[in-house]
Amino acid sequence: MFRTAWTIGRIRGIPLRLHVSLLLVVPFLAASVAGHQLPRALRQVGLTIDDLTLPASLLGLLLAVALFVGVLLHELGHALVALKQGGKVRGITLMVLGGVTEIENDEATPRQQAWMAFAGPLVSLVLGVGSLALASVGALGLDLSLMLAIFGWMNIGLAVFNLIPAYPLDGGRILRALLAMRLTPLRATRIAATVGRTIALSAVAFSIFFHFDPMLLLVAAFVYLGASVEEAALTQRDRLGGLKARQAMVTRVASVEPEMPLPAVARHMLFQGAAAALVRDAQNIYGVIVPSDLRRGAEGVARNLCPNGPLFVHVEEDLGAVARELQRPGRRGAIVQDDFNIIVGVVTHDELARASALRHAADAARPASPDTNRPVKAESYDRR
Repeated sequence: MFRTAWTIGRIRGIPLRLHVSLLLVVPFLAASVAGHQLPRALRQVGLTIDDLTLPASLLGLLLAVALFVGVLLHELGHALVALKQGGKVRGITLMVLGGVTEIENDEATPRQQAWMAFAGPLVSLVLGVGSLALASVGALGLDLSLMLAIFGWMNIGLAVFNLIPAYPLDGGRILRALLAMRLTPLRATRIAATVGRTIALSAVAFSIFFHFDPMLLLVAAFVYLGASVEEAALTQRDRLGGLKARQAMVTRVASVEPEMPLPAVARHMLFQGAAAALVRDAQNIYGVIVPSDLRRGAEGVARNLCPNGPLFVHVEEDLGAVARELQRPGRRGAIVQDDFNIIVGVVTHDELARASALRHAADAARPASPDTNRPVKAESYDRR
C-alpha cells in the first residue's frame, strides 16, 4: 500500500512519509481553494480578489500545503498518545484522503484506544479554534487573516468529519472502543464495521440521488473497504488463535539468490514445485517471495521484494499472533524455525486463509459454547 511513498523525515523516531497520490490532490485542492473558498470568504466581507496582496493561486497553494500540515499534526496526535501508552508507531503516511498512522498497541485497554482515537480530532479542533482566534486580529493584514480563517474552518471540518462514527474513521474507532468495554473485541469490531459500511452506503446513495460528488464517493469507498478489511483481519486472527505456526506452514520452499532476476525466480519455483521462495545467500536471509509477487513482465531481482527484512517465528508460536504480524504492510511470509533455529517452513497469506477456512468449518460442526467469540482450544485439532 505504501510502496510509492517517500520518507521525508522523522519526529521522535517516527518516519514521516509522503504518498505519491499527494502530488495529485494538492494541485486540485489549491485550485479549489483559489477558485471557490477564497472568493466566497471575500464576498462575505464585501471584498474581491483584487483586494488581495498575493495572487489567489499562490494563496490556494499555501492553504493546500497548510491543510496537510494540519493533517500531519492530527496524525501526530494519535501517534504521541500511542507512544505515551507504551505502543509502537511504525510510521505516518500522508496521502490523497488524509493521513494514516501505523500503530502497534495491542495491549491498550478500550479506554486507552478511545483516547488514542480522539486525540487526532482534538488536535484538529484546537488548531481550528486557535486559527480563527488569530484571524480576528486585524493587524495581521487581509491575506494572512483570510488564510488563517480558511485554515481554521478546514481543521474544524476535519475534526467533525473524523468524529463521524464510521469505522475505520476516528469516530468509528471511538465507537468500537466504547463497545469493547462491554463486548468482545471481535463483536465490537463487527458492530462498528457494520455501522461504518451503512454510513458509507448512505453517502453513496446521497451522492447518486441528490448531489453528485466524486470526492464523497471516494471517501465512502475508503470507509466501506476499510471497515471490511479490518473486520476480516480481526476475524481471521480470532479464528487462528490457539493454533500453532506449524499447522499453517508450507514446507515446499525454494531458496533463491538475492540478485536472481524475478523471471528466473519464477522458473526456479515452478521447477521445484515451491509454494514460496526464501531469499538468502551464505551470510543472510532477506525475506520471502510468494507466487503473487511474480507477475508477468516483472523486473528487478529477488532482493527488491524484501524491503522489510525477514520475519522469524517459532514453530509453536500462536498462529493468531503470526497472522497479526503478516497483516502489517509489506509482509508476505513468516519464516518458521524450530528449537534449534533450523528453518522448517514458511507461513504465507494463502496458508493463513486455508487454516482460517478449515477452522471455521470445523467450529461450525461443534456445539456453541456460552461465549461464541472465544476460540476453541487448538488441542481439538492439534494432531502431530
